[in-house]
Amino acid sequence: MRLPQYAVGFWDACSEPFPEVDPQALASLVHGSARPSGVWIEHVDPLAYPRSFHVIRLKSRTEQYDLLCLQHLAWVGFCHSAPDSMGFDTDATFREPPPWSNLLAENGYRVLTGSELALRYSEIDLSELTEVARSSCRYWKPDTLAAILFNWWD
Repeated sequence: MRLPQYAVGFWDACSEPFPEVDPQALASLVHGSARPSGVWIEHVDPLAYPRSFHVIRLKSRTEQYDLLCLQHLAWVGFCHSAPDSMGFDTDATFREPPPWSNLLAENGYRVLTGSELALRYSEIDLSELTEVARSSCRYWKPDTLAAILFNWWD
């Protein structure tokens, strides 16, 4: 899998900052997509430095789970509960997207599957990332796509 330039969020000092995903606009889209399936938003947690992603907590009558969205790229992943800065086990943390998430894809979001999030570092093409982003990957040594995308690097 090739990561686009905005995926990690680090830009070079001489370049313009990357565009940002609006967490409230995403929450509105999630509300309209998930509500007919009996899923509602419990709360929206916009990113806070140094976390690289927004979190939307979702609930139904039978389960609770989180949607994670990157700061600079309209890519989302679903997990049983949002990982914390101490790290996470990709296989235990992330889950397959719910059926209603196809409506996110129809509105321009890339909905990542559990198997995509579990891709090993060696299977990911970082060539489009900025040099500072590639340097951060070398420094932090993430082991999966999920660890590259959903991080607390500074």
